[in-house]
Amino acid sequence: MTASITKKAGKGRTEGVVSELATYFHVKPGHEQEVAAACQRMCEALRQGDIAATIKTGLRDSRHVVFDNGTRLLWATTFETEWDPYIDDAFLTVGFEHFVDWMQHTTEWDTKIAPWIEKSGGLEALTGDKTREGFEEHILANMAGMKQILQDGQQQAAAYFNPVGSLTMPEIAKAHQINAAFQDVLDNPAAEEALQHPALKPLLAQAAS
Repeated sequence: MTASITKKAGKGRTEGVVSELATYFHVKPGHEQEVAAACQRMCEALRQGDIAATIKTGLRDSRHVVFDNGTRLLWATTFETEWDPYIDDAFLTVGFEHFVDWMQHTTEWDTKIAPWIEKSGGLEALTGDKTREGFEEHILANMAGMKQILQDGQQQAAAYFNPVGSLTMPEIAKAHQINAAFQDVLDNPAAEEALQHPALKPLLAQAAS
């Protein structure tokens, strides 16, 4: 079945505000350990990076799976912005060098990715200081080729469900912050009298649930 392409999800499926991307690569013979280590480094870069900036890209989660006896690699991610800005922002915010780290261990590097890099002005033009003049414009002007490579290897999920798909990451993070702040209020004896006001009953009911 041919998957339709939408502005929201690209080639993937959507649940609420969340869309899924699952794209498959072939691991170069003997590169199983190297590609796994590179994928781990990219996750660590996400973990150590500016979480607020990462959330702003629309990223919900990202995972890499080496399978089929080390010969195949799955990059699966979910996101809540639209397909085009998500891929643009992912490469701009995370940094293309972190994608290069694991992509170079796939056979698609030689057949598709390296030719795209050369056509896009070379690796130096796509990596390095993100604040230099014209860098962002150069990335955005050349991302169509990378998006095509990702979609060439993508398989649309047969089905997709996300129980909190109706909520964005900023909404989830804000709810967590509000809950933590309200718990602090509940633990403060000085707030006891104020919490007796009938207008606060809905909040207290939520806190008790």
